[in-house]
Amino acid sequence: MPLLHRKAPPEPPPNPEDWLPQRFGHGSGRSMRDAIIEPSWSGVRVLARFDGTLTRLTDQEGADCTSEFAEVAQAIRAAALAGEFILDGFLTVEPTQVATGDPVGPVGAPTSGQMMAQMIGGSYVAQLMEPESRPDPDRPVAFVAVDLLQIDGSSLLDIPLLERKRLLDGSIEPSDLVRITPFVRPPIGSYVATWRGAGFDGLAYKGANSRYLPGVKNDDWSIMAMPMK
Repeated sequence: MPLLHRKAPPEPPPNPEDWLPQRFGHGSGRSMRDAIIEPSWSGVRVLARFDGTLTRLTDQEGADCTSEFAEVAQAIRAAALAGEFILDGFLTVEPTQVATGDPVGPVGAPTSGQMMAQMIGGSYVAQLMEPESRPDPDRPVAFVAVDLLQIDGSSLLDIPLLERKRLLDGSIEPSDLVRITPFVRPPIGSYVATWRGAGFDGLAYKGANSRYLPGVKNDDWSIMAMPMK
């Protein structure tokens, strides 16, 4: 019986300016080895490129949307703790401007209550944009970072996801308009109820040791519907 060999992933474009967000694949999250789980954010998927002076936002097709979300771009610049970086994340409706509580820092190993505080800094208005919808710039919108692709000129594409997460925590200072997504490891029973109550309708499963493939579907990342219980 011949051995089955996994097809080698394509090489990323050599110029980081040509990178696009990695796409979710068709793998089964529940059977994924060594998975971490995040809430599935809706809104506009973007890469945020900070060059030490300015931030540029490009969407999943590579279109520049910086001017459309200039306030968020400026907030990412203000949040930068590194000389330059490229972040993967979502532009999503952010209701904390009408909620109480101060924004808090990146996720470590929080309780379910702490996790909600880290996501939103207070009570959450469960009215997220549809995944394919573009947020209205006149509504409160924030950038939620989910991955770090490059920092201070060094590519992190071949670094395991958990290490990228660790470096992400030290690359930006969370604020009202700049957040870092929470994540947990299985079992996630208590978090499902919390995230579902906050309005999330899906979970993102990601291989803890997965590499990042710009613009390519990666079966080490998959979206699953939120369990009903």
